[in-house]
Amino acid sequence: MKMTKIFLVMMISFVFIFCAVEYCPAQVDEGKKGEKQVYRLDKVIVRDHPLKDESMVVTPDVTVINVDKFQKAGSVETIRDVLSEALGLSVLQSSVTPNQSEGIYIRGMDQSRYQIFMDGRPMRLHGSHGYFKMDWTSVPLDNVETIEIIRGSHSLLYPFSMGGAINIITKKGKKTDDFKPDCIVKTGFGPYGAQSYSANVTGGMFEIIGYSLAAAHREGDGYLRGNDYNTDNLNGRFSLYLPTGGTITYGIDHVDTVTGYAVINDPNDAASNYDSDYPIVRAGEVDTFTHDYEGKTYAGGKNQWERTVNDQHLLIEQPLPAGELRGQVYKQLSTRDRYSRYADGSDKHNYKKEYTGGFALDYLGFDLINNHSLSIGGDYRNQGIPDNKDYYAITAIFIQDVWSISDPVTLTFGTRWYEFASEARVFGNPSQETRRVEREWCPKVRLDHEFDDSLSLYASVSREMRMP
Repeated sequence: MKMTKIFLVMMISFVFIFCAVEYCPAQVDEGKKGEKQVYRLDKVIVRDHPLKDESMVVTPDVTVINVDKFQKAGSVETIRDVLSEALGLSVLQSSVTPNQSEGIYIRGMDQSRYQIFMDGRPMRLHGSHGYFKMDWTSVPLDNVETIEIIRGSHSLLYPFSMGGAINIITKKGKKTDDFKPDCIVKTGFGPYGAQSYSANVTGGMFEIIGYSLAAAHREGDGYLRGNDYNTDNLNGRFSLYLPTGGTITYGIDHVDTVTGYAVINDPNDAASNYDSDYPIVRAGEVDTFTHDYEGKTYAGGKNQWERTVNDQHLLIEQPLPAGELRGQVYKQLSTRDRYSRYADGSDKHNYKKEYTGGFALDYLGFDLINNHSLSIGGDYRNQGIPDNKDYYAITAIFIQDVWSISDPVTLTFGTRWYEFASEARVFGNPSQETRRVEREWCPKVRLDHEFDDSLSLYASVSREMRMP
């Protein structure tokens, strides 16, 4: 009931704003004829970057990576391969096998202190456990257009972003009347049995419909014994271009991935049934940051992590004479299976089915006062299991102002309000269930002084809420 009321209020506000403002096409300052045009990325991160022809653009606020033009030494198969080249990010990995929760840090802060988004919707903290680590294998690279890395906690557009945010922007198709699509087919082979096959088709019809479809298969044996992987994914985006200049995009993603745990392989441990074709791994030697069972399991049984993700979302983007309206609704169903065998021959199996759903409505970058760019919005998310979708319920609203005090000086400030509710047990009486509710105001402020395009000095103070 609560979610329905919030949704109705947000949708009524959307309709009111849309009807109250007379539509006119967006205008672009072309500059003087023959003069080289200079673009500057706005504080409000949007999908169509004017510098998208570059492989990577770095500003004091954000790094934007154009995936199709991105190149590096070696193969580029995963999001991790791209992020490893970004300024201010550190990617830690324990093996060559793509891992469900690689350690990726923004300026030393781990994934519990920043948020990951896909087309603006949250991808971390899903399900009944609110798992703080990010399953990077469930975010394939094949249908990704750009990746935005927002450093620092000053932006209020991204919830739960103490250390920053990573926003993954997918391909949405093309507005064209040319029926011939763009097709990309890739294959790759590497050491330890690594092989990949992927295809992407992007096109449009009648300048009304756009589409982008991707499919891929990746597998490999891994360097360590048992550390193999097998991943399949299907991704689709279908866009409807409105006569008002807006876009409605429906997206669907399916990912099925299996990763084997690196098992103990020790000639002095009879239970490991040592195999000399693989490196020696003694109990406790495998990095256990990424999985609870790594470095603890033994060959002879099923030792692996299996995850299936089905994701659907609807995104509405409508530019207005002042700013842009963005609304979205999303739902994700996923399953996690974990299998392990121990030294005594016993097996353990842990199965979990999880649900996450939500919606958001934002009015971004509108100017009511000279030199002030305002943004307001709100979102709601519930998560748990299919039979108990409200195990967690998160509501948030925000307001942000970007004040251009002078040409080189900008002040970004505002606040975000959270209500976080979850199932809980009464302290001292664990058999009694209750509903735990926490509410917080989280203000943020940042002052920037930009000396030139390559040098900026800033100071920021912020407060952020961290959910389990």
